[in-house]
Amino acid sequence: MLSSLFAVSALFFTSSDGAETRQKLILDADTANEIDDMYAIVRMLKQDDFEVVGLSSAQWFHYLSGERSVFASQVYNEDLLRLLHRQDLPAPLGADEAIGKPWGGSEPKDSPAARFIIEQARALPEGEKLLVVSIGAATNLASAIGLAPEIVPRISAYVLGFHCDPETGVWNKSEFNIRRDLNAADLLLNTEGLELHVMPVSVAKVLTFDRDETFSRHEQMGELGAYLTGKWKARFADSKSWIMWDLALVQAILHPEMASERGATTPPENTQRTVQVYDKIDPEAMRAEYWATALQK
Repeated sequence: MLSSLFAVSALFFTSSDGAETRQKLILDADTANEIDDMYAIVRMLKQDDFEVVGLSSAQWFHYLSGERSVFASQVYNEDLLRLLHRQDLPAPLGADEAIGKPWGGSEPKDSPAARFIIEQARALPEGEKLLVVSIGAATNLASAIGLAPEIVPRISAYVLGFHCDPETGVWNKSEFNIRRDLNAADLLLNTEGLELHVMPVSVAKVLTFDRDETFSRHEQMGELGAYLTGKWKARFADSKSWIMWDLALVQAILHPEMASERGATTPPENTQRTVQVYDKIDPEAMRAEYWATALQK
């Protein structure tokens, strides 16, 4: 197993009346983009260490069945909440466009998702932080910060994206999630005081699921398993395996012993500060733990 001085672990807080509360978490996903988002959502909603307070939809600048990407992601999110019997969970709609302009800028895109992040961060007692996990473009989180900069000290941001080698300090922004909203990524890097953790795709890529084994396990999961199998067949029928990029970040958050991260200086074109970058994960442990949890009734 791996370990790190910087790895996240579930935080518990004691309220003024002496009750113990869990750290609140929002998962922000471009669920209709690729299939790994769905597995990350399933895993995050099958745990009790963090209090998930919302599942928001993120844009990905493509079109699916005539719908803009964020609306397609919203449908997937609502389907999964129904299948997981979590229709009590808020599912705010995200922005359908990237922040700023194509040539740069940080003008926020207002949306229910961005407002929800602001609302949840403002409602926290002093000393607590809202954990926001962006497994797609960071549009909604960046917009929330742009609309309400005072929430920055109340946010712990976790994003999937970039290529980054923390040993050499070399970053590469030519990566899908980052390119879907480069302005949002730059805003997060440039925001001093923002606690930022990055899972680079170059680290996450070792976590893969075999299609046939996955389909076999889905058969034990009832309607949810049939839904996941159907989406894989409909979207990526020829793919005999899939990299579970987003699940890698979720598992690293839930099981810090399965990952390690280190401090890295932001790219030279950004505000120079230290952020935390994952440099290694244990894919075998993550894969085994996922199925042990997902197959629980």
